[in-house]
Amino acid sequence: TTDRVIGPSIATIDAPDISVLEKANELLAQAALTDQPDSIILNAASLIASAGDIAQSAKVLTAVNPDNLNDSAFIEYSLLGIELDLILANWAQAAARFETDRFIFLSATFDRELRLRTLRLQADANFALGNFEQSLLTSIQLAQLFDRQSDVRDVHNKMWRQLNELSYGFLQQGQNHQNSQLAGWLQLAELCRKYQSSQQAQIQQYNSWQLRWKTHPAALVPPQLFSSDFTYTAPPAQVALLLPLKDQYKVPSYTLLDGFMGAYYELLAQDSESYLFDSDAPRVRIYDTSAQSVEKAYNNAVDDGAEIIVGPMRQSDVEALLALPELPVPTIGLNRVDHSTGDPTKNLYQFGISPLDEMVQIADRAWQNGQRNVVLVAPDNNWGSDASTFFNQYWASKGGIVLDAVAYPSSTNDFTPLLKAPLQIDLSEERGLQLKRFINSRVNFTARRRQDIDLVVVLGYPVRARQIKPALDFLYASDIPVVATSHVYNGTEQMGLDRDLSGVEFSAMPWTLPGQMPHQLKPDQRLHTAYRHLYAMGYDAFLLHRNLQNLTAEQATPVFGATGLLSLSDGIIKRQAKWAQFKRGKVREIQP
Repeated sequence: TTDRVIGPSIATIDAPDISVLEKANELLAQAALTDQPDSIILNAASLIASAGDIAQSAKVLTAVNPDNLNDSAFIEYSLLGIELDLILANWAQAAARFETDRFIFLSATFDRELRLRTLRLQADANFALGNFEQSLLTSIQLAQLFDRQSDVRDVHNKMWRQLNELSYGFLQQGQNHQNSQLAGWLQLAELCRKYQSSQQAQIQQYNSWQLRWKTHPAALVPPQLFSSDFTYTAPPAQVALLLPLKDQYKVPSYTLLDGFMGAYYELLAQDSESYLFDSDAPRVRIYDTSAQSVEKAYNNAVDDGAEIIVGPMRQSDVEALLALPELPVPTIGLNRVDHSTGDPTKNLYQFGISPLDEMVQIADRAWQNGQRNVVLVAPDNNWGSDASTFFNQYWASKGGIVLDAVAYPSSTNDFTPLLKAPLQIDLSEERGLQLKRFINSRVNFTARRRQDIDLVVVLGYPVRARQIKPALDFLYASDIPVVATSHVYNGTEQMGLDRDLSGVEFSAMPWTLPGQMPHQLKPDQRLHTAYRHLYAMGYDAFLLHRNLQNLTAEQATPVFGATGLLSLSDGIIKRQAKWAQFKRGKVREIQP
């Protein structure tokens, strides 16, 4: 029989339960004394998982030979393995466990509890692998198995969060999707994405959608945002922008302000289109922090009636606010400062477009792909140095190795001399010269690069990146995968120039890719790539101040921004970029 195999409740806690771990160790000691240890080891792995030691549980599970397990134990082995794989981001391995012949055969006999557990995991695995359509269809199946409305709502809330992570182009598939239930979900998400800056407009759009889809599951059991027990909070009526508008900060401040006001005017246009009686667009007041201290500007803004503050932008000004135990109104700082030494300041949310979030994404993806040995190429300025140091530390914490790190001057035009050493071409050439000297001066010799490099990580703007990739190709490294940060692309297609980047994959800001957003951002094309991204950051700052309630709610919903998918963790706005690749001079989105 396959009944009653429900599986452990996996805990992801900081301090594992010692008493449970002791029981698991007793089982492992017992297993060492028997010639049939596999089911005992499986039980130990389950206990360790329930105690919260995920990595150790996964390690213990590898000692189990599934061929020696009965059907019930094999099911538990498979499902536990999938759960652990998903937590540890081993998504392909999780998917492979579903596809074993034995699991497929046994799944036909699953009772309701096992089907629920399996469908949950299949939905999660497919979403992690980028199989979004299949994931959502599986979640629809899952919701149909529940009787209690609260269980259905939990599934619908999760689906809604996931729909908020998907591109606008994907949501548009709802217009002609063959599955009516998924079509309804996609159409609802598409409508709400257009009005991401106005929760009031989103609720109005849901009510209109509900009239057309009266029997749809999301109409009968709405996600939390649209449920009758949801408490709508009006957005801030007045927002203050704290920016340094003079001297060296003038251009970046006004660029960011342009992006912010672009989103503001977009909201005004939408309010008139959606037939709202009263626009809920805020009053915007701007305070120059280059003419006064940030503390004075902040207090003036609060005294003038600001209900939320966006800024300051300078790192030193954000640090000044971090020194305060609490701020009187919600504040979105436009820079990020490490505050790991203490609790985050209440009401302060740090938002920036530093490359650190992208370095985490690049490292996690590389690790998932089995890449372990990396060469890092970054500019020798402050942001390049900070990003390199961060990547080195994070990569080492995963067990990876940075074989070499190249810090290049911003004026570099020929990267061949700089890249010879990390590729060990210079050593190969030296050996060739020695051979010619001692054996035969007419010996034909071709230099070879080192063979242990799995990946080259590049930080640089388009002009430099277009020189780095050809230099790698010239130095016999055309077969080494190259991945770059979002700095490599500014949203303007330049096929002739970008052919030099063919094959390079990069973490991309959504605004630079087609089909990601309902409204195309249009920063001045004369701007440097850094400033164009800053314009997008200003746009997102407006989205964030309008969606802070959603980000801080118990059922938090991410914001699909121009710079990435935005979520909140410990007072930091995390930014998750998309993935794209250069191919024959064009950019195309790729799955994680």
